[in-house]
Amino acid sequence: MDADLDARPDPHETLTRFADAIATRDWDGLAALLAADFAARLVHTGETFDRDGFVAFNRDYPGPWTFALEDVVASGSTGVLRARVSAEPVTYYVASFATLDESGSIVDLTEVWTDAVATDGGRPHPHHGLDYVEIGVADLASAQTFYAAAFGWEFNAYGPAYAGIRAPSGRGEVGGLTPGRPAAPGGPLVLLFSDDLDASVAAVSAAGGTVTEGPYDFPGGRRFHFTDPSGTELGVWSTS
Repeated sequence: MDADLDARPDPHETLTRFADAIATRDWDGLAALLAADFAARLVHTGETFDRDGFVAFNRDYPGPWTFALEDVVASGSTGVLRARVSAEPVTYYVASFATLDESGSIVDLTEVWTDAVATDGGRPHPHHGLDYVEIGVADLASAQTFYAAAFGWEFNAYGPAYAGIRAPSGRGEVGGLTPGRPAAPGGPLVLLFSDDLDASVAAVSAAGGTVTEGPYDFPGGRRFHFTDPSGTELGVWSTS
């Protein structure tokens, strides 16, 4: 019996080879580590894969990326690896929980991925993506009390004229409350993020929009507001 246990493949070695195969894009090597009846599940999306599907998912993952193994803990027929996947300008962290069969092949895998984290540790800002929503309020203090009680929102205080709405993850902000923009039927102001604010100003004007404010400086960078041809107002901001 002891000889059989000694002959069983080391799960720590198998998971290390699994990580190395992904990092080096050795897709044949990755497939060789997976059992014929392999099944994988991604907790964050609910997706499931068989052996060929999992290899294809990794092989075809878009954009340049790097996979770096950070730790492996394994014993018996189970183990978990922790890794960092970098796809500039963001990074993801993943934990992979594996079960090995008697031959040492990975037969079951459950992966948990974090949300994207910007390289500066905050929330990433996709170019021209929906980025920030400002809600006009009549009274800042009472509005914070309401949203905290109703939705559990937490805030960053910037004095009597502004409160930032913290992201649920705790990294960065997703919006703000401002008495400087009174509540109106027009609703919240949606802000887009730009990698090049001046180019965005030119693009809005060229497309038929009307710049209504700015560009102007504010403590976090620069921004401008515009109306689209229908008269809906949006804003665009940049860190520089």
